[in-house]
Amino acid sequence: MTINRRSFLAIGATALTAPYLMRTAHAADQWPRRPISILVPFDAGGSVDRMARGFAQYMPKYLGQPMTVIDRAGAGGMIGTTWFLQQPADGYTVMLTPATPFIPVNILVTNAPFTLDDFTFVNAQWADDTILLIPKDRPWKTAKDLIDAIRANPGKISTGVDFGSVGHITTMALLHSLGLPADAVRIVTFDGAGAMRTALAGGQVDFNIGQAEGADFIRDFIRPLAVFLDHRRPDYDAPPINEVLKNYNTSVPIIPGSVRTFVFPAKFKAKHSEDYDKFITAYKATMDDPGFKKFLSDNKMGDDWVGEEQTTQLMHASFDVLKQYKDLIKP
Repeated sequence: MTINRRSFLAIGATALTAPYLMRTAHAADQWPRRPISILVPFDAGGSVDRMARGFAQYMPKYLGQPMTVIDRAGAGGMIGTTWFLQQPADGYTVMLTPATPFIPVNILVTNAPFTLDDFTFVNAQWADDTILLIPKDRPWKTAKDLIDAIRANPGKISTGVDFGSVGHITTMALLHSLGLPADAVRIVTFDGAGAMRTALAGGQVDFNIGQAEGADFIRDFIRPLAVFLDHRRPDYDAPPINEVLKNYNTSVPIIPGSVRTFVFPAKFKAKHSEDYDKFITAYKATMDDPGFKKFLSDNKMGDDWVGEEQTTQLMHASFDVLKQYKDLIKP
C-alpha cells in the first residue's frame, strides 16, 4: 500500500496528539475541576465561620481550586444542613460545622429529615470547653451571686443562647438541677454564636453559657464565673460549676463541648473514594502549612487530627448523651 506524504503527516500528527488528548481528557476528569463551597449552617461571624474562612484562604493551595464560604443559618443549623444534603454528593460542597451537638439535636429535638448515617464526619479538629460568662458591668462577683439573683428574680435575668448548642442544653440542665423552671430566666435566642456573643459583649443579655475559645475575641468585655469542667482552666479565673453547686446540694452533668469538623454526605465517599482521599490529603497538608498553623493559633482554634473513625465514634457517643437531655430544650 502506498501512503502519500499528506497521509503520512496526518498519521504522524495523530500519533503525536493522541497521548496529549488522552492526558487532557484524564486531567479533565480529575477532582476538583471547579471551585469548592464550604457550607457553614450558621450566621457569619461565629467561630465556625471564621474557621471556614481560614480554610478558604489556605486550602486551595493544596486542592488546586478556590474555596468559597456559604452561610445558611436557621433552626439551630438544620436549615443549612438540610440544604447541604440536597446538593449533589460530588465533593463540591463540604460542610464545616459544630457537628455535635447540633446534628444530634436536630435529629432528637427538631425532627430533622436525616440521621447520623447520612454523613461522613472527617475529623474532630476543635473541641471547645463550656463556660459561664457575664458582661463586665454586671454586679455579680461569683456564680453563686448570679444563681441567687435568678432565684430571687424569676424571669427577670436574661441569657443568650444559640438554639441547640451545648451552651443552650447546659443552661437548661443547670436550671433543672436547681429545681428551677425554664422560664426562671428570660431566654433570648440567636441563630449562631457570633451574634449571641456580640449581644453578650454589648450587655444586651445578662449572662451566657457558651464556648470558651469561641468567646476569646470578646474577652475584654466579659467576666467568667464558672467553667463546666471537673477542673479549673489556667486561662480563666473561675471555679468548676459543680464546686459552686455544692452550695445547693446538687450537680449538673458535664456535656462535651462543641466539636467542629468537616462533613461530607456519606454518598460522596461511597461513590468517589479517590476524590475523598484527595480532600484528606489536601486537608492534612493545610494543617501542616505554617501560615495556617499561625491562623489557628492567633484565633485560639484547635488543630487536632483524630481522623474519621474516632470522630464518628465521638458523634455516636455524643448522640447517646444528648438523648438523655432532649426534653430539656424546645424549638
